[in-house]
Amino acid sequence: MTKPRRPWRYVLLAFAVSGAIFMLTRPVCWSAWLLHGVMARQCPDGDFRQTLWANANGIHRGGEGWVYAGAVAHYAVARSQYDRTGVVRRVTADVSLVDAKGNATPLESAKAWINDDGTLRAPFKFPNVPDGDYQLRVHERTSLGEGSVDVPLALYAPAKVHVITDRPLYQPGDVIKFRAVALRARDLVPLDGRPGHWEVRDPNGELVLEEKANAGQWGVVAGTFPLDSGAPQGEWHVAWVSGDARDDVSIKVQPFVLPRFRVEANATKPFYRAHEKPEVKGRVVYSSGAPVAGATLEISWNVGGNWPPPTDWLTKTLPQHATADKDGTFDLKLPEIPGDLQGQAPLVARIAATDASGDRVEGSASALLSEDAIQVSTVTELADGLVEGFNNRLFLRASTASGAVLPGVELLVKRAWDSEDPGVKAMTDEDGVAQLQIDPGSPVNVVIPPPPYRPPPPQPAVSLQETEDLLRDDEVPLVDQEAIERIVPELALCARFANGGADAQVGLEIDSSGAIRGHGANFDSLSDCAAAALASKRLPAGKPRLYRLDLDFSDHALAQVGVSAEGVPGSPDVLQQALTVAVDNARSCLPRRTASGGSVELIGTWHSAKAAKLGTVTWSAEGEGKSLQPCLQSKAATFALPKENLQDYVGVVKAEISPSEEDEVSQPQATTMLGYELRITARQKGKEIGATTIRIKPGNVPPLRLRATPVLASAGGPLDIELLRGPNYEGDVPEEAYLLSDRGGDPVKVKVDREARTAHFQLPPNAAGWFTVSAGGAQALVYVRSQQALAVALKTERERYAPGQKAKLAVRTMVGGTGTQAAVGLFGVDESLAQLVSLPGPDDMARVHQKVQMTSPAFGTLDGEALTLGRIRGANAAMATVLRVNAMPTAAELDGVFAGNSATTFDPNGELTDRFYDILGELHAQAREWEASAPQGEKMHPPGMAALWRKALDAVEARHGNVKDAYGRRLRLSQLPSDLLALTDPRQVIIQGTRLPEDVESWSAYVAKEKP
Repeated sequence: MTKPRRPWRYVLLAFAVSGAIFMLTRPVCWSAWLLHGVMARQCPDGDFRQTLWANANGIHRGGEGWVYAGAVAHYAVARSQYDRTGVVRRVTADVSLVDAKGNATPLESAKAWINDDGTLRAPFKFPNVPDGDYQLRVHERTSLGEGSVDVPLALYAPAKVHVITDRPLYQPGDVIKFRAVALRARDLVPLDGRPGHWEVRDPNGELVLEEKANAGQWGVVAGTFPLDSGAPQGEWHVAWVSGDARDDVSIKVQPFVLPRFRVEANATKPFYRAHEKPEVKGRVVYSSGAPVAGATLEISWNVGGNWPPPTDWLTKTLPQHATADKDGTFDLKLPEIPGDLQGQAPLVARIAATDASGDRVEGSASALLSEDAIQVSTVTELADGLVEGFNNRLFLRASTASGAVLPGVELLVKRAWDSEDPGVKAMTDEDGVAQLQIDPGSPVNVVIPPPPYRPPPPQPAVSLQETEDLLRDDEVPLVDQEAIERIVPELALCARFANGGADAQVGLEIDSSGAIRGHGANFDSLSDCAAAALASKRLPAGKPRLYRLDLDFSDHALAQVGVSAEGVPGSPDVLQQALTVAVDNARSCLPRRTASGGSVELIGTWHSAKAAKLGTVTWSAEGEGKSLQPCLQSKAATFALPKENLQDYVGVVKAEISPSEEDEVSQPQATTMLGYELRITARQKGKEIGATTIRIKPGNVPPLRLRATPVLASAGGPLDIELLRGPNYEGDVPEEAYLLSDRGGDPVKVKVDREARTAHFQLPPNAAGWFTVSAGGAQALVYVRSQQALAVALKTERERYAPGQKAKLAVRTMVGGTGTQAAVGLFGVDESLAQLVSLPGPDDMARVHQKVQMTSPAFGTLDGEALTLGRIRGANAAMATVLRVNAMPTAAELDGVFAGNSATTFDPNGELTDRFYDILGELHAQAREWEASAPQGEKMHPPGMAALWRKALDAVEARHGNVKDAYGRRLRLSQLPSDLLALTDPRQVIIQGTRLPEDVESWSAYVAKEKP
């Protein structure tokens, strides 16, 4: 019986035959492959040289990470120095971890090396070593040899660093003292022994100190840097660096003198309301505490907020100067606050004090002006608005006008537009926050009153632009200049002729007694008026003088007048101009603003007889114009003509009276908003302590909300979640809810009670930090305070110490109310330094805390950091704050994931060049010997130089020199690079020109052809 055929055997045979044919026909050096496992397209001329490489990634301490390694063969082919490479496919390796002291720890792999065409890879387990700089040493062995490659690994846990200096301001020659603390980024645990170094840079960015300094116990490290007496002034930087973590603080270096005294001033009350008179009391004292008696004070004022103060308050009404009494005290009494005060207006005084020696220091004081005795801010769950016909949860934070919270106060909330609204009551918690449910009804148009109108300060009606002494072509003497400047304001009445503003030039002739005995002016009513007003004045006695005055007149404060006239027969320009001057004259008695605020027209009939130089006007008016008619009739009943009329004229003149330009400034107008205006009244122990009004815009209800109770949860305690559907919610209630910690890890999943729309979680006993609950696309956040929070108490042994005494400080550190060990840093400076530069505050460590992302602080003041630091105590305040948190902080990894790579190098040109110059020196020695011994007339031709090169090779080799290139080949002229070959040219080597033939044969061409 015949056996069945097995066609797959023929397939395998055909595959093997085709593979063998492919390998045999492929351009490859079989000896290199068989002997060394190197796939080379051509057989090498000389020896193989190898370089090693290695890299690692995904490494974490206490776990595994992948290590990759391999070798590259370098070779050259015949008559070439070009470096070719091939992969060495037969490789084995060992791996160890080397610390900064050079101690090596072998690493083991649970799996054998995987060789993928010469690339080794295997997972290795890494020990849980301390932070530091390490080397991953990979020792490789091939048929070409063995060697090691070190991969640098910076194994540092994610950390945060805080640096502080003993003060922020130094002088050249001082010693800068600095200190840092290294904390694990995830939980701010101190990193004892953390490696790092200090860096100090000058204002030019030059590194002037780089000093290794590892953190000690509690992660604390300190250092100093002495400033040279010639240290550059400006902003210096001090940083401590450890791996990727660093903190950099800036300090100032500049000469300074601490102020000898200081100014302290405060308002006598936290705030002042309309019609009250603020008072600021203060004192000027030396640093020793002694009073600065008789110090002179200069005060400048500034008002913040949206309420505009009266126009002259800041420059005239508020006190500008004062003097300290013998006790160094002073009392600034301020004027009554206007009744139109709106909102809040911080009134700030900059006080500059000067003592008897002329030293000057500055201080400040502030007084808060407030319309209401309390202030209330809001937070809602519905886009910070209220929704009509909906059960809105509203949070209100009540405080005094000065910002002091009002705990335990009853708030009554009413619709401001509904007098029948009984209102809703709620009590504030420890942080002054109340929670209530409210239906505000339909939104209304809320009228927002405008700020009070403050007319701008009036511009001067006349100003002196220039004066000139025409007799002496010189400047006017100072005594006369001051006298003229005192007289000029009295010319303000002439501004009635400066319609729209105008210049006037007046000449004054003054006799030796100072009397003005003559004057000249342009032929216009404005100059005539100015000259006439100056004619009755006197200047100081002296030499006769002739002055020219250039005056600038402004009529912004006067009513505006427009004049038009018609006459029979006709209306000559001189008549039109004369009537205009007459009406302008009436501006001195016209009110600057009409009763209606608009324009008023009056009509007059005029007559000018033949041969007369004077005309008459009879004015008539109706309505509002009747109140203006007496002024026009008294000031503009006649008009003067420059020359006699040639005939009789009669006509009509119209005068349009408008408000002055200053009164035409647009005044603030009331605005409206669609929303809600609520009146809040605060009562404490049955007594009203203040009321205010708030405005809230309409909000919107999201499809689904989650409400967590409590938002300030306890470790190991319950957490209840309520699912609240909005009007636009569709579908079923989610089946599951998830709880995720900011510390990472897998989320906790629970079933939702779909009937009650609730979910219940039990927090872990060691829970701490932020947690997010999510369900159906909605989320809520809660915070669990750590039970290991550190607290510090500091007090002195006595309240007061005399100069020269030593003070004792008692410091107590506690965790959970129990004393504990902790690192404490104390820095003390003269408080007068604060007058020159800002000093670090108690929140300086805040920059190492994880930042909580918020849409905005609740009530403008309460943020996530205040919550995490335990500064928010009330349950209502905590709920309102968490509402503004839009994402919990991203937890830092407990440890990093590391990677690195490295490779050895091979430089064939470098090795060739080093050996070439040794041989070139011998070639020159051989050439000198030939020049001295060769027969007279013998010339050096290229073949002779090639022979000398070979003799030089033999001579160097005889003294055990290396005459081979990087691949082990004896150096041939034909294999030298062109730049090195040029150095062996006979004309470069032979120094006696008579030993060279006159016919020049190209050396490079000879070498290329003969290949010696």
